[in-house]
Amino acid sequence: MKKFALLKSSLAKDNDESKIYTTETPEYRIGIALVLAMFFSYYTLDHLNLNIPEWGDFLMAAGMVFGYGFAFTSLFLSRHAGKVNISHQRISIQPKKNPEKYPDSPIYIDENSEIRIYLMKSIKFGYHRTLLHMQVANDGDESNFGMLLKNKEKHEQYFELLEGWYRAGYDVHEFDQLGSRIFKLNEGTNYADVQRIKKEYGIEWQ
Repeated sequence: MKKFALLKSSLAKDNDESKIYTTETPEYRIGIALVLAMFFSYYTLDHLNLNIPEWGDFLMAAGMVFGYGFAFTSLFLSRHAGKVNISHQRISIQPKKNPEKYPDSPIYIDENSEIRIYLMKSIKFGYHRTLLHMQVANDGDESNFGMLLKNKEKHEQYFELLEGWYRAGYDVHEFDQLGSRIFKLNEGTNYADVQRIKKEYGIEWQ
């Protein structure tokens, strides 16, 4: 059983249901909305030739700094929303609040399940931190949740989990932020990688 941190996240796709155009935490959207509000407020007041006092400039600049800080803190220093326990055939979600948002837990997985994993953000400067959104479909029923890999150990556990699913022939597809197919977060980015992965794991790569 692998244990990960639950992350509040949402997923949006384009019309052909194959590519992601946004996938962020709610806190990130709030932070960016604050930045945009400050920017357009300043632009509007300046365009109308209204005199903005120095303290007004300071407040708007502070608001933009706070917005950016809040947005990116939510991405890379996200508070845990609970726990996700994943084994080879089962996913158990244990949120700290609002358990009714995850009525499908536990989610059972087998070779007939469709597992889609979307890379939201990843950072490896001094420490490893990756935000993922996972989608599991069984007979038309779809379950969604976000997951945080907060250190190198959790990344290794995640790779072990993926290895077991791939070796067992599970229907697993991983995607980056642009909707391109990837393998174990950063593999499959060139032709040689793709051919090796297809041969070793028997994966259809489109």
